Amino acid sequence: MGGLLEPFIETSKGFKLYKPSGWTQYDTDPGVYDVKFADIIDPFETVIVSSQPVQTATSVSALGDLDAVGAKFAKSRNAQLISASQRDSEGTLIYTLDLQGDTYRELLLLTISKGRLFRLSTVATNKRWSKRGELYKNIVASFVPRGF
Repeated sequence: MGGLLEPFIETSKGFKLYKPSGWTQYDTDPGVYDVKFADIIDPFETVIVSSQPVQTATSVSALGDLDAVGAKFAKSRNAQLISASQRDSEGTLIYTLDLQGDTYRELLLLTISKGRLFRLSTVATNKRWSKRGELYKNIVASFVPRGF
């Protein structure tokens, strides 16, 4: 599985996921993130969930189709889009982008649910990706945006 995971539920923002066991947790930094987990050995390796209110959009498809959104995020991060996929989680459309920069690899999840745009970013160095990739894939797959 790439590491041990344990459940994390954020009731006030309305999401849940599995987080890495033993990582340092940083609670809300308003306007920056809702929760952040950092590896205690290499703090560059992070799992960050952020959200912001949206006025009219009810689906991530309002940002554009999957390929266009993937290309836009890759360009904004000066990265290559390795893959892009979408899935449905309890009636909510979720985009997942696999991005690779010169020094890092990022799995990025985007979704809109209950009037909020959620962004889940998992980052590791390219050198450590082979050890962290499965862990991050499991974290991204576990993300569920809904009220609790």
